[in-house]
Amino acid sequence: SATFNSVVSISNLSFAYEKQNRVLDKINLHIEKGKKYVIVGKSGCGKTTLVKLLAGYYTEYSGKILYDNTDLNMMNENDIVQLSSIIHQNIYMFNESVYDNICLHEDYSKESIDKAVKASGLNDVIEKLPEGLLYEAGENGSNLSGGQKQRIAVARALIRNKPILILDEGTSAIDMQTAYDIESRLLTISDLTLLTITHNMSKDILELYDEIIFMADGKIIEQGTFETLIAKHAAFYDFYQLKK
Repeated sequence: SATFNSVVSISNLSFAYEKQNRVLDKINLHIEKGKKYVIVGKSGCGKTTLVKLLAGYYTEYSGKILYDNTDLNMMNENDIVQLSSIIHQNIYMFNESVYDNICLHEDYSKESIDKAVKASGLNDVIEKLPEGLLYEAGENGSNLSGGQKQRIAVARALIRNKPILILDEGTSAIDMQTAYDIESRLLTISDLTLLTITHNMSKDILELYDEIIFMADGKIIEQGTFETLIAKHAAFYDFYQLKK
């Protein structure tokens, strides 16, 4: 079965959707287990495509994606699914209890559930809900706030215990405080490899990542800690000043 023990190596990765121009152009990147990465850049620069390729969504790419030493293209689908969870901007909620929205009708121990609930910051939410975990989410989560849905999505991902968590604009629809709280919780999970795509140019959160990956036009332009990239006064610095 597929594992991820040390590093995902991406080399010369290029990709185009049907007959379009290249969306990704010769990307080289190492993602180390347990490290936290944030991917930033203008809309349409290829951020989402990059994480989708990493998660095995598309096979028609050129270049290589290796998990440790295993080529992603040589893995079977069941193995690929075990490697990462993606949380998108639009989170789907079923018209069922919070509990069922986390477990999705799979069996988990009470310990696993408690752990996921705590790590996502859902415990405070659940204490306030009249029926706690058995509270009905409503049609696509209509009984819940954006932040509550977000935390449920995080718990849903964490309980599956996959090595990589991808947050694709996962916190853009909620208030900054909740977004900061969710991200900072994920950043403290030591064995979790986190890839966050964000438009939120908050120094407080960006400083917490091991590495910022700045993309433009399907390429990685700069990489490094917040401090290093700000000190360089180059592409990321300009982007950051503009967004601020």
